[in-house]
Amino acid sequence: MGLMTAAYSILHLLVDGVCALAMFGSFLLEEEGYFLMLIYNFCAFALQMPLGILLDMLELRKGKRGRGPDPALWAAVAGVLLTTAGALTHPAVLGMGNALFHVGGGVGCIREDNAGGWKGRGLGVFVAPGAMGLYLGTLSARYGAGEAWLLGSGVLMAVLCGGMICLGRRREEGSERREAAAGGLGTGSSRTALRTGQGYVFLASVCLLVVVLRSYVGMAVTFPWKTGVWTGFLAVLAIAGGKAAGGFAAARYGAMKTAAVSLALAAVCYLFSSVLPLGLAALFLFNMTMPVTLYWIMRGMPDMTGFAFGFLTFALFLGFLPGYFGLLPQAGGRILGCIGSVLSLLLLWTADRRRG
Repeated sequence: MGLMTAAYSILHLLVDGVCALAMFGSFLLEEEGYFLMLIYNFCAFALQMPLGILLDMLELRKGKRGRGPDPALWAAVAGVLLTTAGALTHPAVLGMGNALFHVGGGVGCIREDNAGGWKGRGLGVFVAPGAMGLYLGTLSARYGAGEAWLLGSGVLMAVLCGGMICLGRRREEGSERREAAAGGLGTGSSRTALRTGQGYVFLASVCLLVVVLRSYVGMAVTFPWKTGVWTGFLAVLAIAGGKAAGGFAAARYGAMKTAAVSLALAAVCYLFSSVLPLGLAALFLFNMTMPVTLYWIMRGMPDMTGFAFGFLTFALFLGFLPGYFGLLPQAGGRILGCIGSVLSLLLLWTADRRRG
């Protein structure tokens, strides 16, 4: 992987960790904590779509000029700063920082992925550490290690952002025009982007539904063995590993083949997920489709990458709402996970047939 993708991925873990620490260690303990959770999730997920549109406009402007600062890089850096400020002020600021970092980091990674011919591997690496960051941040809040986590994260984030800015400037000085063309960002006209987007409306709608399902199942499914710190760590490791593996598998064997095999096996594993190894396998396999759907829609909208990224994260917010309003069924991981896997497979298969 490239240096920028590695830096974005580490920052992803740290940013999500700071957000989890602030929410579970501070804001949720307040009297209006229930409402503040909704505010945070709206800002962190729903706002990524309008922020992505703004970033696309800036990328297009840079592409026409052929020079200038990297909008994705500076969006990610600004997101890191806002996240840090939000941890000390308000969940709305915290959520906006999270959203800005994810859009900037996602667009930056997909550009480097395209330039390197990785076919989605870089995007899978970028999305994977978020779950681990959320878990570690939550543990830090639970066991009173919040100050140490916040201080360590702040120092490391500052070092990474400084290194990325220096590296970004060196690349801009050497090959701004060539990098923009290789990344497929900001090189086409808005009219071309619109035509491309119209051609992928059905695919985008299906990907939206699949991500809503993934978010809903992730919140609704419970496992009898997930009772302590170590089993929780294993579950998060399976989720993160599945996301990373999905990008590599799709690049090697194709997106639809990867989705079909992983979701079919996930449906079977969910039926026996009360057993620890099979439950972990279900989580691993089910999450392999995350980079697949994300890369699929991004490749369909090469001049609207920020919008595409934000569009699918808005789906995560929609999947969060049933749990927030107490509409989740009282079900274990067996039936609900199996149904979610099968429905996701059918939706992606339909989209693939329609696209073909």
